Amino acid sequence: MYNIYMSAPSHRNRTLRRSSMTDLSGVDYSQNLSLEAMLHNEAGQAFKKPWHRLERGLRLNRLRIFSENFAKARGLKPTEQSSLLQLLTKCLDKKVLNSKLSVIYDIEKEEITEIKPLVMHQNSAGEILFQILERRSAVTFRKARPGSADGSKTEEL
Repeated sequence: MYNIYMSAPSHRNRTLRRSSMTDLSGVDYSQNLSLEAMLHNEAGQAFKKPWHRLERGLRLNRLRIFSENFAKARGLKPTEQSSLLQLLTKCLDKKVLNSKLSVIYDIEKEEITEIKPLVMHQNSAGEILFQILERRSAVTFRKARPGSADGSKTEEL
């Protein structure tokens, strides 16, 4: 049986490359010292911002370092450290750790010094569990004024 599609070479779906002066695939960027210096300077300044101004990837990096330092200081097991990092990542995604009030970040040291809503518990098996307390807005009700059943005061003429 003869296949008609295989008989002639097909020129369909072929990408033609144009050789032009805009092709930068072979350019060595390390020769541009001003560009390299600018990139190095920007990379050094990335963590010198307040916590609420850092990008998500930089915050994740700082949370990972915080969990490692916290585990060393408290003598946590690797499973406990990973559960702490997982909890912090979830809370960052839920925007619980976005405010500068919940995370104390030292700009000079470029590290997290404290996470205010972080709470540790130890269960009966001796494992340490972590929890982030979420702030809930409290609802307050106005007291009813004396002399009226529904709280509204009416004047009598």
